[in-house]
Amino acid sequence: MARQVQTVLVSMLLHIIGVFLIVVIPLLAMDGLPGIPSMTRYVPVELKTPEMPAEPRPAVASAQAPVDVSGPPTEAPTEITPEGPERPPAIAAIAGVDGAVGVPGTARSLDSMNVTPPPPKPADPVRPGGQVKEPKRVTYVPPIYPSIAIAARVSGIVIIDAVIGADGAVRDARVLRSIPLLDDAALTAVRQWRYTPTTLNGIPVPVVMTVTVRFELGG
Repeated sequence: MARQVQTVLVSMLLHIIGVFLIVVIPLLAMDGLPGIPSMTRYVPVELKTPEMPAEPRPAVASAQAPVDVSGPPTEAPTEITPEGPERPPAIAAIAGVDGAVGVPGTARSLDSMNVTPPPPKPADPVRPGGQVKEPKRVTYVPPIYPSIAIAARVSGIVIIDAVIGADGAVRDARVLRSIPLLDDAALTAVRQWRYTPTTLNGIPVPVVMTVTVRFELGG
């Protein structure tokens, strides 16, 4: 009985040695054991979103809508055309009741633009009468009798329309009744006359007066 057990043990030992020589030694000669394959592997999964049903498109009108030419072009031009001369932008002056002047998108006053308003139009001369009193002459210059008129024994009255300014000075004069040899002398004298200023409602105004210049020969 002991002999059989010893035989079995020797047989198992020989099998183990044989397996060691056949399997383990070649693996040791390969500098390592093969890695254990992973039981799980990463498999990329692409997630897809569910497709939504397409919305119905609105019906297109048969009539073609007008094309807005003011916006930028949506298609590339097939050819390049030369540009025309550049036009200066149109500027529209807008004047309000308060005197503001400007262009589209801006508003500036006359003071900020250093613009001097035009002077007021002078009042038209008026003739004395009613509330307009006749001015009084304060400076009188006698006419110089022309020698040619004296030699020709010419005398008489020259009637003149004189425009007297608001300051009382004679601004203009013209002959209404003429004596040719005496007209120039009469006009020269009247233009040197001065009068008191004439006022209307407390404001000095120019007036028109008819004056006479008398020429008399000495005896």
